Amino acid sequence: MNALKSLGRLVWGSRDAPEQFKLPSGVLYEITPGAKVSRRCLYKDAELCIRRTNVQHQYQLVAQRVVEEGEAALLEEEDEDDDERAFLIGVEIAFSGTTFEGTYGFKWTDIAGPADTEYEYIVDANASTMVMREAFALAVARCAWERKANRPYSEAPADEVQEMLARVEDDQLELMLSNVKIDDADLVKAAEYEAEAKAEFEQQAAAAAAVEKEANSGAGLPTEPSTMADGEIIVSVLGSLYLFDAQTTDFVETCEEVALTVVKIDKYTYWMNVASNDRNYSSQVVEPEMNAVFNHDYRSFIWNYFDANKKAYSFSIIPTDSAHYDALHQGMTRAAYETLNKEPWSKVSEASQEYMLDAYEEDVEMLPAPDSWSVHSESDNDSDSEDEESEDELGKSIRHAPVPANVKTSKREDEHEDEYSSDAGESEDESESDKSDDDEDDGSEYESDGQDGGNSSDGAINSKLAVGYKHGRSFVVRGSRIGVFKHTDDDKIAFDTTISHVDDTRGNRFTPSSVMLHEEDSALVLMNSERPHELYKMDLEYGKVVEEWKVHEDVPTVTVAPNSKYSQMTGDKTLVGLSHNMLYRIDPRIGGDNLIVQSENQSYTTKSHFTAAATTESGAIAVGSGKGEIRLFDRLGVRAKTTLPALGEPIIGIDVTSDGRYVVATCKTYLLLIDTKLPDDSAGKTGFQKPFPAAQKPAPRRLQLKPEHVVYMGAPIAFTPAKFNQSPEGNHSEKTIVTSSGPFVITWNLRRALGKGRGDAYQIKQYPDMVVADNFRFGQDRSIVVTLPNDVQSVRRSQLAKPTRSSLMLPSSSRNDASIVNAPY
Repeated sequence: MNALKSLGRLVWGSRDAPEQFKLPSGVLYEITPGAKVSRRCLYKDAELCIRRTNVQHQYQLVAQRVVEEGEAALLEEEDEDDDERAFLIGVEIAFSGTTFEGTYGFKWTDIAGPADTEYEYIVDANASTMVMREAFALAVARCAWERKANRPYSEAPADEVQEMLARVEDDQLELMLSNVKIDDADLVKAAEYEAEAKAEFEQQAAAAAAVEKEANSGAGLPTEPSTMADGEIIVSVLGSLYLFDAQTTDFVETCEEVALTVVKIDKYTYWMNVASNDRNYSSQVVEPEMNAVFNHDYRSFIWNYFDANKKAYSFSIIPTDSAHYDALHQGMTRAAYETLNKEPWSKVSEASQEYMLDAYEEDVEMLPAPDSWSVHSESDNDSDSEDEESEDELGKSIRHAPVPANVKTSKREDEHEDEYSSDAGESEDESESDKSDDDEDDGSEYESDGQDGGNSSDGAINSKLAVGYKHGRSFVVRGSRIGVFKHTDDDKIAFDTTISHVDDTRGNRFTPSSVMLHEEDSALVLMNSERPHELYKMDLEYGKVVEEWKVHEDVPTVTVAPNSKYSQMTGDKTLVGLSHNMLYRIDPRIGGDNLIVQSENQSYTTKSHFTAAATTESGAIAVGSGKGEIRLFDRLGVRAKTTLPALGEPIIGIDVTSDGRYVVATCKTYLLLIDTKLPDDSAGKTGFQKPFPAAQKPAPRRLQLKPEHVVYMGAPIAFTPAKFNQSPEGNHSEKTIVTSSGPFVITWNLRRALGKGRGDAYQIKQYPDMVVADNFRFGQDRSIVVTLPNDVQSVRRSQLAKPTRSSLMLPSSSRNDASIVNAPY
């Protein structure tokens, strides 16, 4: 065993290396017994390595796709972002040796994945020797021991290592390690390395002591609270406290033992205190801006803390044991629920409590994605050529539809194009990273036409976005004007013309509070927040409001939605309306002062505070509320088939896939992704069609930004309504979710987000100003329309990057308002 430990030190590498050891080449397989394709090749060429995580003594087994020369450009065109698979290393993964078609390799399970799924890495014998494979197995064993013991492997007694190996479910690993052959040359080399490692360790120990001394003095920590909240103790746990270091991108241990206490200071008001015997670290109100994340596998709780100057910090606590973790999880969930819902946790049913506890877990397990995704989708995203083919099915006449006639504009089209090609140039203040995107980001600013109310001095900014379904146009609301933009064949966007003013049929000018395309994109349905009982139909051929619909004098409409997912592509005249406690069909053909179809409305006697609605391709409706509840209706005129409990935060937006399988609800600080498929239902029905059993509510997945990324972003999260990409083809064609927060556009890959523990599978891009609205171009997820206060751009999704310090932090000059072109249309 001592010889093995010497060899392990030889191959383990420097203590501070990000990737400790690699097998440079092999094939990664996913094996799912009983599936249509039981053995699926994930990467035909991949390297296998060990990577440290931000959590101390936790490591990942990482398989990374190897891209050959000439393939990089192809993968970029395909918007490929499924380039690695990561697995938390622990004894539970049953890491062991295996063979496939006579070639050696390794197999393991995923702690965060389905129990019946295994992964195999078959090693390229030409790239790795037997000694390298055996040493790699020992390195994995070391990482598993550290996770189990929660201390460095250098402290591991030989008998404990042997005990750990004996716990591995498959005996092949222990057998492999026991048969490692080490010759004299290896031992000599290991001894030399051990001497070097000892000197390096002593240097690192001295540096670590200096860091610890600085940490203990309070460097990098927020100012110590002058007072700590006092009240009834709801839960108190012990654990180790860590603070995220933005320079090293790691969580650094701040105190070996602290007490985290949740106290109730008033009815439905809770605070969380963190303190040790020597120092008070934080005292903050329990609220959504904490951006709290629980992870059962890592047994960690991570959250954000904002000081008096709104500077963001990210703390993490690892409770001393599972009992403390569970107590903290339940206590914080209770405090968050009561704070937001203003009602006792004890009144919530046991099934609803489980639903909410699951919602706060980062690694909650959901039902597997549809088989068609894994069989037909080797990558997360289809190629550009496939997207182009699907666009061609819409017809060239759609992409090249003429400009709507009789819409007032001050300049000829060629003049606008010349103007915007020059205005779109980057300012001197913008960063180099933005300059590199010039060939993809098509900045489109626009000028006033000189009409009444069109003066840029009115202070209006862009506020709403409607992306066209049929004619390759998008519409942006700016005060009482609407800008029209056309999508080009190269995924850019160009200013087209301006609807110079929005007036009702009586000539009263107003600013639309909501816009929705209607009747094959020939009209816009507008809402006016000052007249909530009415809707307005704008004819896009003439560029003016031609009809005023008085929905009902006693029913103020909150929002509207199309009858079905793609009914806007048809001549359908009716639409779905939503008031605070009523869901109904609106038919303008009825005429008069009541346009609600009496047989197709459903009202609730209590205030439901409905806020958002979305429809499936079959016409089923998902409705969100200000309380945070989600209701699923199979049709209008009946009560909801399924009501999902409120987590507390208001739902500000909701969307649903064409088939109704997935719902994404937007709250201020997170998205809630829900799989509506009924468990154990052979017919594959969803919660739209049939109620969920009381004890089998769907496990929700919170999609949120990591607290440590919020530190880089420098401000609390405030999401805009999230949207799936749209395609009329159906069959699980939705693959991506887009939203924004502040100056950041964020996308989640749906398939990866559905994987256990993959709620952080997002990519991000920063802009020099706040993003007010965003959505995919219709029919694909390759390009995103981004609306800024004074600009409209189209960005390729491939330009979004994984969140890192460099992608989330821009030079201060890029945040200067002087770099933003103020050219309103």
